[in-house]
This record gives sequence, structure tokens and C-alpha cells, in this order.
Amino acid sequence: KNEDAVNQDAAADDDDEDDDIEDDGVEEEEGGEEKAGEDDGKSTSTKPKFLTDEEQKEKDELEAEGFRSWTKQNLNDFVNACANYGRDHLGTIKNEVADQPPEEVERYYHTFWPHGYLQLKDAKRIISKIEKGEKKLASIEADREALAVKISRHKRPLQTLSLPYPNNTSTKGSKGFSAEEDRFLVYQMHQLGYGNWEQIQYAIRNSWQFRFNWFIKSRNTKELSQRCKKLLDLVKEDNRKFEEQQKKKKGKKRGSTSGGSKKKKAASGAAGKRKRGGSARSSGRKKSRK
Repeated sequence: KNEDAVNQDAAADDDDEDDDIEDDGVEEEEGGEEKAGEDDGKSTSTKPKFLTDEEQKEKDELEAEGFRSWTKQNLNDFVNACANYGRDHLGTIKNEVADQPPEEVERYYHTFWPHGYLQLKDAKRIISKIEKGEKKLASIEADREALAVKISRHKRPLQTLSLPYPNNTSTKGSKGFSAEEDRFLVYQMHQLGYGNWEQIQYAIRNSWQFRFNWFIKSRNTKELSQRCKKLLDLVKEDNRKFEEQQKKKKGKKRGSTSGGSKKKKAASGAAGKRKRGGSARSSGRKKSRK
């Protein structure tokens, strides 16, 4: 009997535990439903909203103002044109971008400059490339001016142009080039432009004065460029010395003119005193006569 009573109590305890487990499962299910409801509320709140008519219109206008037809190659063409010709040469730049009409390139130009390029990802690299090209252009322009100044001082540069060779020797370190050949190279650099070695080579081979000169006619473009670079340095040095001489002459002239003016003033002062003395004497003589 005692054993049956114990077994009945154990079975009752097991039933109570099963009821507790079922109740917990129901609570968990209810909690899960509540969380799912919260998640659904969050997901519905983060859904994108459609643009209004005004916002859509503004978006379309902004897209129309952009450059959707421009590719990376178009940008590279534009940057290269700015570097090769300078940012101020719009007339040339707008014809250098492939597959884009000049009017579109001009519109892009006014957007790119002066500060629009800062919005690009590679702004530093782009502006560095353009500035490097502009420095090269400035150097080429300085070389042209130096050659023009040198040529302008000679009426017949092919016959009378002289260069300040080292140690006062006409062709010291010239590697076979004569003074006549150097004069011709300097003149052609002025006429055709520094760096146009193929054109200078063509001018040499078609010049009557070198028709029997195989040395100069057989020089390649690399040899001509090396020689012309040395000659250009000599031209710049000669221009610098000439400017210094002109400044010294102007200083001497100013000194001579200032000294001459002082002498003139002194002479005019002495002449004035003489006139005054002469007039005083003549007046004294007249009084004595009276």
C-alpha cells in the first residue's frame, strides 16, 4: 500500500511538471509573436519613400546639368589637353576631346575650372599633371624668348652671330661642330622652335651651304638635340652678359649726365655773377659821369 501511494504521488508531480513546461512553451510562443510584431514594425518603418513630384523634377534637372555622357577617356583627353596647351587655351582644348562636341567641352571647362576639379577623386594627381605641363610650356616660352633676343641683335645671324664658347675658343667641346654649323642650328631653333629636331634635321639636309658637308648631314635627331641644348645654354649666358653690360652703360650715362648738369649749373651761376658784376660797374660809371 505504501509503495502504491508513493507511486501515485510521483505520477502527480510528473503531471504538474508537464503542465509547467506546456505553460512555458505557450509564453515563449506569445513572446515570439510579440517580437515578430516589433520586427515587422521596424521593417515597415525603414522602407524607402517615393519621391514627390517636386523632388523628382529637381532630380531630373540636376541630372541634366551633369555630364552623364562623359567617360574616363574623355576626362583623360581633357586633362592632357590642359597640360599640353595650358588651361587658358580654351579654343584649342575644346577640340581635343574625342566623341564630345566643342560646346559640351566648353561647358565642362567652365565647370572644371577654377574649383570644380576638387570634387574629383584624383584631384591632386590631375592638377599636378596639368601644372607640370604648364611649367614645361613656360620653360619652352623662355627658351623662345632667349633665342629671339639673341637673333635680334644681329642683322645677318647666319654670318655674324657669335657665341661665348669656353676658354675663348670658337668650337671648344663642340665634338666636331663648327662655328658655322652652330650658327645655323641656333637660327633654325629660332625659326622652327626648340625641340622640333626632325624639322631641323630636314632643314640641314636641304640647305645649300651643307650640300657637301657629310658630318652635319649625317647627325641624327638625338645628336642634334644634345648639341642644341648646349648652344641654348650658351645663348642664355650671352644674353645675361649683354644685359649686365647694358646696365653698366646706363649707370655710367646717368653718372655723366648728373655730373654734366652740375657743371652746367656751376657755369650758369658764374655767368650770372659776371653779368651782375658787369651791370653794377656800368651803373657806377654812369653815376660818376653825371
